[in-house]
Amino acid sequence: MFLSHLTIEKYLDEKKIIIGPEFDRKNIRPVGIRLHLGREILISEPNQIVDLTTPTELKYKEIDLTKEEFYLAPGQFILAATYETIQTSADIVTILDGRSTIARLGLTTHVTASVIDGTFGTPHVATLEIKNVGNFTIRLKFKDPIAMMIFAELKDPVTQKLQSQYSSQHKVRPPNLGFKTGYDK
Repeated sequence: MFLSHLTIEKYLDEKKIIIGPEFDRKNIRPVGIRLHLGREILISEPNQIVDLTTPTELKYKEIDLTKEEFYLAPGQFILAATYETIQTSADIVTILDGRSTIARLGLTTHVTASVIDGTFGTPHVATLEIKNVGNFTIRLKFKDPIAMMIFAELKDPVTQKLQSQYSSQHKVRPPNLGFKTGYDK
């Protein structure tokens, strides 16, 4: 069952849903919350070869959006994170989704990884897999309203231990293909 704004507000009060660092309740929508673009983005360096079965250190350029704006060209792909951190009880799952207005520009905010379960022990950011599939060059700035998160209540709580290599994610991180990088902080 998906949660309406009424249940989201109730669960925020009960701490079944925790949103930080400074969540303004005006960002509660009828069936979710509006999310904003975090501080850093990662742009993969060109001409790298990835073998999904062999650990490889990928190279990225990091841009701090508090110091400069970024212009996302048509066809370009970047990694980013939400400004908001999210933590839920084990019986709530979150689903990351785009915003209608943003999608109408041709901007996707997640390629496929949209589900975040309630097994994280601390609040964490959601990774945004941003691709410009439109024809506009789009200016991105820190705290731009970029995505939505909806919440669903599970019939039974998740009891499996967390198996994510991204369990303590407080900023955008590149894919972890079984190796350590300078981004593992």
